[in-house]
Amino acid sequence: MRVSPSKWRRRLEDDRDEENELCMDMIHTESHFNFVKMHLLSHFSDHIRQFGNISMYSTKFGELAHKEQMKDGWRRSNENDVERQFLHSYGRQHAIRMSLLKLNSLPRRGGNLRDDVLGNLDKTTSTVSTPAPCGRFLKGRRDNVSDVLDFCKVLGISLDRVLVELIRYSRHNVPTERRLPEEPAILQQLPVELLTQREIPVLAFQETDVYDIYRARFSGTHRFRNQESQNDWVWVKAGSEVMYGTLRGGHPAKLVALFEIRDCSYDTMRRLAGVQILSPVNSGRSSDIDRLVTVPLREDAREFTLVDIGTILGLPHLIPEGDQRWLFNSRIHLRMFNEIY
Repeated sequence: MRVSPSKWRRRLEDDRDEENELCMDMIHTESHFNFVKMHLLSHFSDHIRQFGNISMYSTKFGELAHKEQMKDGWRRSNENDVERQFLHSYGRQHAIRMSLLKLNSLPRRGGNLRDDVLGNLDKTTSTVSTPAPCGRFLKGRRDNVSDVLDFCKVLGISLDRVLVELIRYSRHNVPTERRLPEEPAILQQLPVELLTQREIPVLAFQETDVYDIYRARFSGTHRFRNQESQNDWVWVKAGSEVMYGTLRGGHPAKLVALFEIRDCSYDTMRRLAGVQILSPVNSGRSSDIDRLVTVPLREDAREFTLVDIGTILGLPHLIPEGDQRWLFNSRIHLRMFNEIY
């Protein structure tokens, strides 16, 4: 039986519509968009305002790998059978780097090396260069603080709490012969300079001498740029990388103060930060659902803890989850993701 062209087209359209309906039913019943990467899209704008471009989704790293593996390999080759020379050159560089890292780690771990090996190791320059320190630290001095007593009045923190923290910090971080005085009458009169900004140099991904500058700001109760006060979250390294938990000894913390304190007895200046540390739940292990760590502000948390400004290594990205609870978003920033996972 012959079918007219119009009926044939109508039949094709009906079959196509039926197939589309089956596909949509299958999508609605067997798939969803409730997973981490889709949820993170809603936080991109906040992250870009705070940190700049999102390095995890940048093509820059592919370009860097192309330069190191292809362009540099081409320059070292004789332009014959270049693919094999590319692989040989890059593999040789990687093997040398791994050998140097191994030789550098053995003396620190108590490994037994021959004297001639140690001598050659001292003369060898590692291919993994140590970045030069970047000298941007504290900025924005405030004139209404001159000593510890003024410091407590401006911040609204009890003098007893600050003195206890100064003594604790001195006992745990300062050599015995250069510790701060522990007499309250002397300690509260030590000169203090209160500051508003800490510039944190963070080594750029796949670079050895290029830094991104993160700015941790503390305004106390003062308005910042005609807006509400700004006391940033910071990433504090409070332990070693071998510690248990996903965060590997790091903690998000609310910045409470940035200051310099001078010990007139030894004419030494110490740069410190007052923070309120968030402790992760579940011993720092990530959730089985979203693979993120929840960090609440516990009721028994100290409102003021002193740390060296050198332990502040960056700014974390926190997602509000509820009353005094946040999700530590380690998946939106490539450098933090590599450090943790």
